Amino acid sequence: MRKYGFLLFLLLLTTTSLFAQNENWRRGRHDYRDAPSDDAFELTPFVGYRWGGTIFADQTNLFHRDVEVKPSADFGVDLGIPLGDTGLKLELMANHQSSTLRTDTGIFQPDNRVADVDVNYVQAGLQIPFARSRNATPYVVVSGGLATIDPQVTNVSAENRFAASAGIGVKVPVNRNLSLRLEGRGYYTSLGNGDCRVCDYFVNEDFTQGEVNMGFVFSF
Repeated sequence: MRKYGFLLFLLLLTTTSLFAQNENWRRGRHDYRDAPSDDAFELTPFVGYRWGGTIFADQTNLFHRDVEVKPSADFGVDLGIPLGDTGLKLELMANHQSSTLRTDTGIFQPDNRVADVDVNYVQAGLQIPFARSRNATPYVVVSGGLATIDPQVTNVSAENRFAASAGIGVKVPVNRNLSLRLEGRGYYTSLGNGDCRVCDYFVNEDFTQGEVNMGFVFSF
């Protein structure tokens, strides 16, 4: 229920902002000079909700069974560095999730908690705007970097692996220095050990997650 309540809140907030923008345009109280410039730096703290992420039994002898990350909140920050006046941004992102590992016992079954876990992403990539209008700037984002999976288990160290992500979002300007940003993103992390016997296809070595985020963009 908390998941759906959060998504409903995002939808209502976005709809309200868009209606306010349209009313301002109709009354002539807003023009392009009120929107952030294309060559502005952007700092975006955000919060969201993340789901997915399974560690399969054949990847580790730690749990001897498949375990998955329980859906939970995430938070982080983005820094957008302008690439000229094109609207393109070099994006530097750090993102954190604290959750628990649990065994998947099937639909409507109680969770079997195994351990606490932290999942962190540190990535760099490109934010690419498209179909921009006076009310909103939709964009796609692609990035790559590190994922750190850190089970809170005695004598177990964190694992750092290459991770990539892609997403789509929208920025709704409030004024020249502030915008509302909504985004959905998916992450892919390879947990393979790099062994290759006649380059066999690795099964169950992908750690994938999805998330939705909301933040406020401070342009300067």
